[in-house]
Amino acid sequence: MAQKDYSQLAQAIVAGVGGKENIDSLIHCITRLRFYLKDESKAKTEEIKALDGVINVQKASGQYQVVIGNQVTAVYDAVIAEIGTEFAGEDETAQVVAATTRQQNLTPWGHVKEAFNQLIGVITGAMSPIVGILAAGGILKGVLAMLTMPQLGALLSAKSEAYIVLSTMGDSVFYFLPMLVGFTAAKKLKGDPVLTAVIGGVLVHP
Repeated sequence: MAQKDYSQLAQAIVAGVGGKENIDSLIHCITRLRFYLKDESKAKTEEIKALDGVINVQKASGQYQVVIGNQVTAVYDAVIAEIGTEFAGEDETAQVVAATTRQQNLTPWGHVKEAFNQLIGVITGAMSPIVGILAAGGILKGVLAMLTMPQLGALLSAKSEAYIVLSTMGDSVFYFLPMLVGFTAAKKLKGDPVLTAVIGGVLVHP
């Protein structure tokens, strides 16, 4: 395919995803253009699929992915020339290309380990932002337990207002944990944090 055809294809793809104004950023792997769109509902998927040079269109990981094949780098360059270099995610593209290449070269056992590592990455990414408040809640509950121990003179009554307020503060972190994890996990996976927090709220509903 000649270079001028890449330019024509790039223009058609940009128009198909809703125009330049609907694009947040663009990266690519070894076969796909990966758009981050402001509103995926504006994309004309069937029209893009019908373009000469496009193999398929998929939506995954918060991305609108246009499958191009081996010519993806040239098409990517043409699209960036069309919309502007400010939309290019060069660092993320390099990471994705490296990860995709590594994925293709994995053995079956390597795929298992890669999937496990990705799972650990998601769990770590979801829990890391709330480790501090979990620790604070645990410490607060521990201090309250010590203050109410008869061996230490029961410095604080378990029926006092101060105890009830502080205990509620310590418990709230763990009570609302599903909502907190849902929110942070969605941010890690580039999903809708509010929606997942609401789903987590269903789990804590009495």
